[in-house]
Amino acid sequence: MPIVSKSVFNNHSVSLRAMIISIVNQKGGVGKTTLAINIAGALSDRIPNICLIDTDPQGSVLQWNAIGRSPRFTVMHLHRRISKREVAKLTKKYDCLILDTPPSLSKITQANLKMSDIAVVPVTPSPLDIWSTKETITFLNQFRSLKVQLLVYRKISGTRIGKEAHGALKKYELPVFETEIAQRIAFVDAMNSGESVIHYAPSSKAANEMRKLADELMTLQRISK
Repeated sequence: MPIVSKSVFNNHSVSLRAMIISIVNQKGGVGKTTLAINIAGALSDRIPNICLIDTDPQGSVLQWNAIGRSPRFTVMHLHRRISKREVAKLTKKYDCLILDTPPSLSKITQANLKMSDIAVVPVTPSPLDIWSTKETITFLNQFRSLKVQLLVYRKISGTRIGKEAHGALKKYELPVFETEIAQRIAFVDAMNSGESVIHYAPSSKAANEMRKLADELMTLQRISK
């Protein structure tokens, strides 16, 4: 059964068949593309038709996709505002859209976020990254119907800052995923092989973390409907 959700586009309520997830952070180098690919991979075991849309002009997702042997989800490169007509077509064809946004809070990002149900904000557990997240959160607060949730990402296990990151993010008064994604070599190896980690190393700790995150996203979607 396709997922039915409600989203907003240009301030008008639109009934959509797809869950639409955006990966957002204005800071570059936080690993949004790797996260977007691995969320798509993890959800592809739960949702039949997934499209990962790369909205970054650099097209890193396309480069990753060119390495892979057998794509498990569709990849598109649309580094511009996605029109209302395109949204309607995409949400009829796919059960889940994942938007990998560029490292800027541009008008294009703003327009594309208007159609999203959920915004995942990955935050590396370092003081600088945690502080710089404030600008992204302020930007996202304008989207009243958008479910925004913070994710502790690229945590170095066993470190004090890694252990305290979850609590530090709570000062922003936004939900934080219970799942935390550690910095693991399996993510790098999977990217170099053109695969998501859940398919490249299905028994790895990295894959298990992505499965847990996918479970939380599915729960969030049920709440948001």
